[in-house]
Amino acid sequence: MHYNIMTNVNLQVRLAPEMEAQIEQLAPGSKSAFVRQAIEEKIQREKFRRLEEQWIKALQKHPEDSQKSEAWLKAEAWETS
Repeated sequence: MHYNIMTNVNLQVRLAPEMEAQIEQLAPGSKSAFVRQAIEEKIQREKFRRLEEQWIKALQKHPEDSQKSEAWLKAEAWETS
């Protein structure tokens, strides 16, 4: 994901010295880019987790739709392989 520099927000984060040392070791170039990527990945995982949670609740509410869901899962698995 690319961001326009003019629209970026500056965020100050405090880290333990050990964590900074690990970031420096893993990403000697740009700590900001490393942290930005980590945040983006966490946001995507959280969005997926919430979507999955909504899906499970919907299936619990309407179990008769589970057969349709099984078909979608098989189709999705086929597309990604």
